[in-house]
Amino acid sequence: MRKLLLGFLLIVALFNLSYGLGLGVMLGNPSGLSAKYWMSEQNAIAGGLAWHLGSNSNGGYLFLHGDYLIHKNDLINISGTTIPFYYGGGVGIGVGNDFYLGVRIPVGIEYWFMDKKFDAFLELVPGIGLLPGFGIGIGGAIGLRYNF
Repeated sequence: MRKLLLGFLLIVALFNLSYGLGLGVMLGNPSGLSAKYWMSEQNAIAGGLAWHLGSNSNGGYLFLHGDYLIHKNDLINISGTTIPFYYGGGVGIGVGNDFYLGVRIPVGIEYWFMDKKFDAFLELVPGIGLLPGFGIGIGGAIGLRYNF
């Protein structure tokens, strides 16, 4: 666990040397740490180190995921406030009693606070489990990040 957390923090530190980075928490399935690295105004890489409740008999597992996200910043406009919509694809890896590997298809919305210093997000993530067996499921989370 310590090695995974140290590796996650090292990756975050490297990303922080460049463009834009947000760090925070997410609650749902999975629940844990959330990071988002902005490559442009519309493209980002998001990741998480979290606990996934799981649907198998082992009760859950440590979950690491990474997603490539595309943002449509002008799609939702409520009373002059734009709420970015995003979608993308990624990979999830779980470690517990079994090894989990799956494909993620996140869709969500974001809200920016205080001159983009904080963002809140809500996402649903349909997925396809590949290992230890084939399966289809859905996860989701609500979260908050501080942007550097």
